[in-house]
Amino acid sequence: MSRKSFVVPVEPEILIWARTSIGMDEKDVAKKIKGITGETVKNWEKRLGKPTFLQIERLAFIYKRPLAVFLLSKPPEEPQLPTDYRTADSVKHKPLTSRTLLVIRKARRLQQSALELNKELDRPVTPFPIKATLSDKPEIVAQKIREKIVPASLNISILKNSEEAFELWKSILEDNGVFIFQINIQQREIKGFSITEGTIPAITVNKNDEWNSKIFSLFHELAHILLNKSGICDMIEDDYSPEIEKFCNHFAGTFLVPSNNLLAHILVRQNNSGKWDNKTLNIIASQFRTSKEVILRRLLVLKKTTNDFYKQWREKYIKDYRPFGKRKKDSSIKARIQERGKKYVSMVFTAYEHAKISPLDTADYLGVKINQIPEVHEMISK
Repeated sequence: MSRKSFVVPVEPEILIWARTSIGMDEKDVAKKIKGITGETVKNWEKRLGKPTFLQIERLAFIYKRPLAVFLLSKPPEEPQLPTDYRTADSVKHKPLTSRTLLVIRKARRLQQSALELNKELDRPVTPFPIKATLSDKPEIVAQKIREKIVPASLNISILKNSEEAFELWKSILEDNGVFIFQINIQQREIKGFSITEGTIPAITVNKNDEWNSKIFSLFHELAHILLNKSGICDMIEDDYSPEIEKFCNHFAGTFLVPSNNLLAHILVRQNNSGKWDNKTLNIIASQFRTSKEVILRRLLVLKKTTNDFYKQWREKYIKDYRPFGKRKKDSSIKARIQERGKKYVSMVFTAYEHAKISPLDTADYLGVKINQIPEVHEMISK
């Protein structure tokens, strides 16, 4: 009997779990397997038919699951998805796409491997120094966090650009026990997400985003970690947004643009009209290494502009906004380091150099071939 015709008795529960966990319906699957229909997939899941071994191989590829999982008697236990807090009208009623679900799965794998490396290196796990609740005032929480983790000598405005600012903030958070991953996420579907389960929390930001947007995402998701509430977020806020999203946005804005610093800015002190042109907003934003929208939102909170002006400005901003187009898949070594972060990569090499993991394991952790390991080491050593 040929491999093509050999049928496999797969439990329907496994087939349903594997398909739904990647956000596909039966017709989506059928389009990717030659010679079947959506009805065929439904029959497999009702035990009214059996896929061949070749078709199971194809399903494993489509669902991005090991072939062995289809031989299990029931689905393996997996953590639940972070809570979906998206509020944008264009996405809030739509399920997450397969691509985004795979990104979340990938981030969980990276977080789990970071925990394994930490255990191999016998390093203590230090929880983030401050926790919060929704009853706390975001301004006060942000001030406490800044006092705890930000060097008093730091002057963000002297950095060359927002990319440098992002790398600095990322490094500070990593030094305080948070893993930061940058992964390609479908444009506009989500901005980022946080995973608080496990002893080391993780933040994932959209690699495709602008630097200022990624900076804001970092601290919005940090607020989720402080609250111990994993979340999938688009950072958009309106009157109907959950309280947790309002809290996280307020915290991020306050952390990046402290009230005293903004009110002391000469351009803010000189303006009592409540109206702000883009040139002025740009100047202020560049000094805080954040976006014009974050600055105007802070001005609104501090009663230096009106709600009507903010809404009118934002409507025009959204209309004129042009997101990045589709990015080509980048499998370069630089992209692998950027995706995992230098802290994660450094842990891999420490474990490798102490013979805690093999060269094959090292390559697997880094997402590269064995012969590329020296090149990765050279890049992070610069």
